[in-house]
Amino acid sequence: MWAGFFQTRLEARFNFVVAAVVTALPFAGVHVPLLFLDDQVSALSVLMGLAGLLILGIVVRLLMGVMMRAAADSVLAVGVLHQIFDASNNNGGLVDSLLDGADAGDMTQLAAAVLAALVAAWLRWRRPGVFAKRHIPLRDSPPEVG
Repeated sequence: MWAGFFQTRLEARFNFVVAAVVTALPFAGVHVPLLFLDDQVSALSVLMGLAGLLILGIVVRLLMGVMMRAAADSVLAVGVLHQIFDASNNNGGLVDSLLDGADAGDMTQLAAAVLAALVAAWLRWRRPGVFAKRHIPLRDSPPEVG
């Protein structure tokens, strides 16, 4: 929903980065309940968690937006990328099992940022103008009755 509808509509109105940042706000909001799953919840932990969600949301929205452009607007490709990110980002996930003693979340987020930057650079090189504003065709006006 975020990449296939909300973010792409914002890209028609704003530039690519602004659309990703604006999309990160409700994206982070949907994930706020996860902040209350910890045993020790405080106002500071919620504020820090919210800041982390916003930063992560911006990085993830940029990554998903880049993937949408790279995959010719394939929502399926973005869905697969989202699932891979979720499977590797959490404790007990792929990255956590491979990097003993490292914080899986930090490593996955760093990898997501690097991947987004590399794919974006490749896209700009291979397809100049790929991050220009989207042109979404509007529906024709309804026929007049009368």
